[in-house]
Amino acid sequence: MKILRKVEWIRVAGKWTKMSVMGADISDEILEIPKKKENENRVVILMIPGNPGNEGFYSHFGREVLQNLMARDGETQRNNRYLFYTVSSLNHVRMPDHLNSDGEHRNHDRISLEEQVSHKLSFVKEHLPRGKSLYILGHSIGSYMMLRILPEVIKEGFHVEKAVGLFPTIVHMATSPNGRRLQGTLATLNHHDWLTKSICWWVDYLPNFIKKFLVGLNLRHPNTPPEIVDAAVELVHLDVFRNIVHMSNDELDVVVDLDERLLEKKDVVHFYYGLKDGWCPVEHGHSMIERLGNEQVTLDEHDCEHAFVISEGDIMARNVIKYFD
Repeated sequence: MKILRKVEWIRVAGKWTKMSVMGADISDEILEIPKKKENENRVVILMIPGNPGNEGFYSHFGREVLQNLMARDGETQRNNRYLFYTVSSLNHVRMPDHLNSDGEHRNHDRISLEEQVSHKLSFVKEHLPRGKSLYILGHSIGSYMMLRILPEVIKEGFHVEKAVGLFPTIVHMATSPNGRRLQGTLATLNHHDWLTKSICWWVDYLPNFIKKFLVGLNLRHPNTPPEIVDAAVELVHLDVFRNIVHMSNDELDVVVDLDERLLEKKDVVHFYYGLKDGWCPVEHGHSMIERLGNEQVTLDEHDCEHAFVISEGDIMARNVIKYFD
């Protein structure tokens, strides 16, 4: 069955945000948001991206998740209607000029991790439709944001079946291999914003075909979907880069010892850890197994990368199907 995708800019707490929704049927009737009424066969999936937080990085993965779910439902005579939502992080996609002067923030604003957490909660409250169940997937720092908003999402009355952190960066980011390698550079670029502007001002003047060529030099894996390249091209803007740096630096400062708030609703929480993750070493997975047990913590057996969406989205889509009852 063909998966449809709709991409649009919406206001979230007054701030323009790029989001997408996918499904076999994304008609207005299916997407409408009853305030209290629940749709009996609508299963909603929310994807919270990592950093960079462009929704386009998850389009291929989301499509594969939906196709696997619908194929399974066909075998088991289920009649679920799936909707896969992905919301970009603020200023991780450059707003079009006509929106830049219209909302409550501007392209040049740098958005903190805490503001991104609040933004995701506002998106759920304002735009996510009700259904018989809600599954939340968080990738990397998106897992942290997912866990931060989870208690409030449940309090709002959403039937959260599972909240799944994929390659979750929820502890000790600064002491991870990548954190130790990049912390000095990120801190310098973040503290000296003028330096970042001086180094990168020229990228805004590159035509799109040049940006696509440069991105293509770094995304040459034969399994890389074209949507990944398109999303990466959208990152090649000065203000987007400044926001990626700002949020990355914030993550290293904020995500240290485990924040006990993250496991407040631990009964619905599941984690998927990689074996060769420079941001989230497998030791973190072993520690979480000791805390939650093997039923809620999975260690990867397919040699997937932290940035699995680049070339392993189909593999991970098959891996996450087990979380859907």
